[in-house]
Amino acid sequence: MRQVKQAADASAELARRMEQVGNFNKLQRAREQSFYANAVLRLAQAEQAQRSTRERLIRLLGVWGPQTQFSLPERLPDLPPSPMELPDIEQVALAQRLDVQGARLAAEQTASNLGLTRTTRFVNVLELGLTRNSSNEAPTQRGWEIGLELPLFDWGGARVARAEAVYMQTLHRAAETAINARSEVREAYTGYRSAYDIARHHREEIVPLNQRIAEENVLRYNGMFIGVFELLADARTQIASVNASIEALRDFWIAQADLDMALIGKPSLVSSLGGAAGPATAAEAPGAGH
Repeated sequence: MRQVKQAADASAELARRMEQVGNFNKLQRAREQSFYANAVLRLAQAEQAQRSTRERLIRLLGVWGPQTQFSLPERLPDLPPSPMELPDIEQVALAQRLDVQGARLAAEQTASNLGLTRTTRFVNVLELGLTRNSSNEAPTQRGWEIGLELPLFDWGGARVARAEAVYMQTLHRAAETAINARSEVREAYTGYRSAYDIARHHREEIVPLNQRIAEENVLRYNGMFIGVFELLADARTQIASVNASIEALRDFWIAQADLDMALIGKPSLVSSLGGAAGPATAAEAPGAGH
């Protein structure tokens, strides 16, 4: 943005002098002055964004006083040679995400609070809301390929119906957590791949093309085929394309950070509290265990 302002400043000053000697009309001068004013505004906005995001980083780092005088690298890391291939990303998410593990532990804690001990079988919680897609022309299709199994218990008689309802509620909550986890990592991965493709397109296509245009315009200017204002306008365009490339690279690294966070997940409040069934629930269902 500073480079754009410098180019606009030079263009506006040249336009002012040419108007004074009668080689520029007021409309042409006003156009160059308008671009300069916009360049000053965009630079001010960029500087404010820099200060604001630095303060956000300070809060995230939890530093104060002299610790806030840290310096950042001059440029972002280069784009990796190729994006990460994660064909089993959903399995990885179910295996290591904190919220999924919390939901699993919440179900176990609920069973313990209810006094449930005798397991009859295991159920894939993702099948609790299974939808069957079938037609006369094709065999029945099921939508689940990844499992998150939790135990079912021998409930006994009607006196433990409340305990069964509480535990099944926990299972459905675990199913919701698993479904959300799978969706979040899919969304994060598609965003990561899209950001990589966009950043690579800027690096390999847009920036080199604008560089070639700039080199050709310098040759045309040296040959007096174009004027200085056309050269300055092209310089502004080239700088804008470089800025867009930098922003695309920034978006890629943010997308990768989002993907890393999606694979970790965050424990939910209910899971962190040990599930829906606490000591009171266990007390309300004496003799529920089988």
